[in-house]
Amino acid sequence: MFINSTMTPVSFWNSVNILIKKFNVINKRLWGCKTMFSGYCKTEHSLWVLPKSCPNLGHEEDLQSYINTLFSKLQIELCDEPKSCYEVVIIELLPKQYTQKKAYQLVFLEKEKVAVTFYDITPEDHNQTLCPSFRYSLALKNKAITLKTSLDDTSNCKSYQWLVDQVLPQFVKWGEEDTRKRPICMESLSLISKDKYYKKYNELKMKYGKEMVEVWPEGTDPSKYVYEDVAIATYLLLLWEDGNEGDFQKKTFVDLGCGNGLLVYILAKEGHTGLGIDVRKRQIWDMYPDDVKLEVKTIIPSDVNLFPEADWLIGNHSDELTPWIPVIAARSSYKCNFFLLPCCAFNFDGSKYQRRDSSKSQYTEYLEYVKDICESCGFETCVDRLKIPSTKRICLVGRKRLHTEDKYQQFCNEIKNLIDKSSECTKIKSSDSTSWVTDFKPRDPVERVKNCTKIEKSITGPIVDCITNYLLEGCNLQTDWSCGKLVDLCELIHLLTNDQLRAMKAECGGLQTLLKNNHHIFKVQSGKVQLRYPKTIEEVKSNTKLDKNIKVKQKPCWFYIHHPQGCPLTDSKCSYLHGTV
Repeated sequence: MFINSTMTPVSFWNSVNILIKKFNVINKRLWGCKTMFSGYCKTEHSLWVLPKSCPNLGHEEDLQSYINTLFSKLQIELCDEPKSCYEVVIIELLPKQYTQKKAYQLVFLEKEKVAVTFYDITPEDHNQTLCPSFRYSLALKNKAITLKTSLDDTSNCKSYQWLVDQVLPQFVKWGEEDTRKRPICMESLSLISKDKYYKKYNELKMKYGKEMVEVWPEGTDPSKYVYEDVAIATYLLLLWEDGNEGDFQKKTFVDLGCGNGLLVYILAKEGHTGLGIDVRKRQIWDMYPDDVKLEVKTIIPSDVNLFPEADWLIGNHSDELTPWIPVIAARSSYKCNFFLLPCCAFNFDGSKYQRRDSSKSQYTEYLEYVKDICESCGFETCVDRLKIPSTKRICLVGRKRLHTEDKYQQFCNEIKNLIDKSSECTKIKSSDSTSWVTDFKPRDPVERVKNCTKIEKSITGPIVDCITNYLLEGCNLQTDWSCGKLVDLCELIHLLTNDQLRAMKAECGGLQTLLKNNHHIFKVQSGKVQLRYPKTIEEVKSNTKLDKNIKVKQKPCWFYIHHPQGCPLTDSKCSYLHGTV
């Protein structure tokens, strides 16, 4: 199997590097990969007959014994310097399911031939399903990427089909990507130990995650938000170890814009002292014990909202406070650090950030914008990628200063100049004022519901009428009652004006959301739309998913008033009221 490609040897090896170090980005059964051994060697063997795998490659002594056996049998000689055209790498594949056994691969890189071969060396009793159990290789030759395997018959092999359909095309895509458009951070968990993270995350997941998912009272998806906060807590706990080999360092922290407070809860239960602040209280707050400190407060950037006792400020999806987190941390004290996970893009004044460079995504440009602010505040700023179920997973960490403590006051003065020069904040008060800006727009303490249910009827009415007329267009309305045509949702979008589409987008919804909100009129399923046949009183009451005491005939029947044929049900059978409003 082969794919024509414009890849060069350099880009080929870049793609190989991703397969070795980040195989989990394409293999969804994996959490990650760990390089256990890497070395350059001299060998005449181009096709290998591998020795049997050892019982436990996870133990260092067994791993070394395997390597010694491998090299002696194949007469391989290690090189001190990478002058040879051969390289041997042994990697450990870590499963997403923590209780599942790991798998191991030996990778043989032939530099002169521009080829790489993968061998499964997992002990047979592991019965691994994390990677192909057969030998396979990728090579660049005659402007094509070739995939070869040791299989005699590939017709019914799912692993081979996966290599063809998923791995090979993605491998080529990596090699042909424009490196200038790569994200601001390519490496995941670069500031902490990945081994410790893998173990710690699964411990906290069992300790807090399962229980929280079961009792989650919020309207948000617990499978996402709970495990995301567990992952962020894991990252912070390891970051706070300060490289002291697990030595516990008690920290004080403030989580600005703490939301559901779960991150504060986990960090507090793991021995740290902190406070969570948000503009509004969440239902789950009442479920936390008294030692979890959460406070309802609107933070306005000012001298009165500093935290000199805090070791760390946390900005986890902190919205309009995001660009202010490094400023507040820098002004709070010389020892105060910050962790910042930007999501929605905001300016200093709380308005939405507008992209300036069309060659970059808004997210990438905003990360660069915030990183510049962090460095201007005197922080040596590190950028890292978290392993969380979110597309916005790049974090910024400021735990060192670019200046010594004796220059702290000088940098505080320079921070004020930074705000003064910001094009977004032109209304700055005098230097002796406690407030830093006069036009800052914090979030509304009352959350606005935005799901297309609040759009004015003057907008939704014409949309419903337009779609209804289109569905009934060409139908025979002289005979039986008609539900109209069954059409693709995308076909209906072209019927709407730009103003109507903007009105729905402003309410965090689209046409499908609006139609589903009018489920008594439209049936939306598998991307198809049709008028719904009205339900009878018996049908509504027999639906086991609904409350048995549900009330009927509370609202006017839309079909009776608006459908050209009226309602197909009689007054006594229809679950809605017949008559004009």
